[in-house]
Amino acid sequence: MPVLPVLVGGEYRMRAQRPEHPGITFRSMLEAQWSAVFDELGLTWEFEPVKFDLPSGVYVPDFRITTRDGLSFWIEVKGPWPNAREFEVASEINLYYLPLMILTNDVPRQENGGTSWWFDLDRHTWSMLRPEESLIRLMWPEVEDRPEVLAGWGQALTDARHADVIKVGSSE
Repeated sequence: MPVLPVLVGGEYRMRAQRPEHPGITFRSMLEAQWSAVFDELGLTWEFEPVKFDLPSGVYVPDFRITTRDGLSFWIEVKGPWPNAREFEVASEINLYYLPLMILTNDVPRQENGGTSWWFDLDRHTWSMLRPEESLIRLMWPEVEDRPEVLAGWGQALTDARHADVIKVGSSE
């Protein structure tokens, strides 16, 4: 397979693959690591399965997640915090399609760490939460059904940080 770096915002980024999913080339090491978290949690996911033509422009969310109960939602993975346009298109996905959360920065090193953005559909506002809390809110939309912790979260983070991720592009 040829090694092709990806030009993003004027600089080259690393692509990555995981041996468990040889047919998928992630656009970043971070996306590959988060896919390992989803695998460890037993979530079914698809990588960039749909391109949306939204009022603000074309948008391709990173992951569509489907839970064991059949609920679906979107996850966007960002290294740095999202900019205004990224929040705008993510808001449109929440308003017109399925819920979407944004994961930022690295996979957390501790269970209570990390940063994510969750969209409150009733208030049309974004809240910064721990990734575990955002996932719980999306997996159990009804407040009274939500567990206090996500079973297997800590182990999933540990295993994902040690997952085999293969670099298939290089910075230039």
